[in-house]
Amino acid sequence: MAEILPCKAVEEELERLRHELYQFVSGEPVRLGAAEVLPLSMKLDLLILEVQKAKKKCCQ
Repeated sequence: MAEILPCKAVEEELERLRHELYQFVSGEPVRLGAAEVLPLSMKLDLLILEVQKAKKKCCQ
């Protein structure tokens, strides 16, 4: 049960950052090249990787 809460927190942070990126881009793909996007995208990548590793560990 202790592992479920951190996983949920990570997934909530992932969703928050995804929403933030979506709001920044606002349907304008050209904004994906903005300097603010890279750090946000990198954070998302790390969180996605963390979620995938946790899911793989839980399913073994």
